Amino acid sequence: MKLVAWNVNHRATGKAIPPTMAEALSFLEPDVIVLTEYVPSRSHVEFCAALSLNGFPNFLVTPFTPKENHVLIASRTEVWRGDIQAPPIAPSVPSNFLHVHLPDHQVDVLGIRVPDYSKTPPFRHACWDWIETIAATFAGRPFVLIGDLNVDPSYPTSKCGNRLRNLTSLGWQHALPPEGVSYWPLVGNVGRKLDHAFVSGPLNIVDAKYIWEAGPYCYGGRNAGAMSDHAVLVVEIGGFNN
Repeated sequence: MKLVAWNVNHRATGKAIPPTMAEALSFLEPDVIVLTEYVPSRSHVEFCAALSLNGFPNFLVTPFTPKENHVLIASRTEVWRGDIQAPPIAPSVPSNFLHVHLPDHQVDVLGIRVPDYSKTPPFRHACWDWIETIAATFAGRPFVLIGDLNVDPSYPTSKCGNRLRNLTSLGWQHALPPEGVSYWPLVGNVGRKLDHAFVSGPLNIVDAKYIWEAGPYCYGGRNAGAMSDHAVLVVEIGGFNN
C-alpha cells in the first residue's frame, strides 16, 4: 500500500488548484492521498472530479471552517470517516486533523497538519500532547499517522523535536526518508523534514522518500512553476493480512 502526503500551500486562503494537480498525484501511483493545508475553495468541485477521473473516486475532507486550512484524504477504495476528532485547542486545530478507515485494507489513517504555533508554543505542545494520547491508545493496531507535523528531528524540545522520538518510544515506526528534506523556506539554505509518517501494529515500512519533481511535474520548490512549497512524502507500507 502506497500513501502520499502533501502540504499544498493554500495558507488558509483558498488558492486556485493547478489543473494538473490530480494528474500529478496519480502519476505517483498511490493508493491513498493525504493533502494538508488544503482549502476547499471554488476549484474544490473541479479538483474532486479530476481526482475521480484519475482513479480516486472516494474522498473526505474535514468540515469547512472559514479562514482555516483543512485535510483532504482520497482513496482508490472505499473510505469511511472515523471517530477521532481533534479537541478545540485553538480554532485552527479541528479542521487540520482527519481520521478515516479504509475497510478494504483494514487500516486507519489520521491525516495531520499541526498548525504552526511558533508564536504560541503552549498550543503546539497541547497539539502534541493530544497526538501522543492518540498514539498510545492505538499502538498495536494497523494505523498510519501521516502529514505535515511541522517538526524537524533536529528541533529542540521547546519546538517539539522530542515528540517524534516519543512516538517511536510508544512503539510506532517512523517512516523517515533517509535523504532530502520536505520544505525549503523562502529565505535561507536550510531545508527541513517537516512531513512525516508513522505506522503501528503489524504494518512495516517498505520505503519512504520525498519527491520534489517526477516526470513532467514539479510538486514543490521555490520557483514559479512549483505547485507547492513542500515536497510530496511518499510512503510504502506492508504487513497487511489481505
